[in-house]
Amino acid sequence: MSHLNQTVAAFNIRRYDQAARQAAEGLAMAQGRDEAFWMGILETCEGFALLQAKKMPKAEQKLIGAMEKLRNFGFRYNNFEVTASLAGTRRCVEEIRLTRQHRSKVFDVSLLPQMRLAAKADD
Repeated sequence: MSHLNQTVAAFNIRRYDQAARQAAEGLAMAQGRDEAFWMGILETCEGFALLQAKKMPKAEQKLIGAMEKLRNFGFRYNNFEVTASLAGTRRCVEEIRLTRQHRSKVFDVSLLPQMRLAAKADD
């Protein structure tokens, strides 16, 4: 199983620390344009780990950094659905901001996104 598949699998079961470790391994082996991609994936995983740890200001910063990196990769990159990930991350950043502005509001965990790999076409 590739680092990307393992990262996505761990992320989708909300094991964000594990997903971040997998992404860090992917980053360590990346070269060229792949380095920026993996840095965006790593920051996404780290941001959601911070959110899970209720460190909202740090999570917000990390997730914004992740979006800034990943938005340069178009709709799909390395079989990863970039646009879907960006949309879910953006929605969570908005929810973090709303939660921080309204002290009584609790973060809606139903908004936690899933990462997706592109569907493989049958040959």
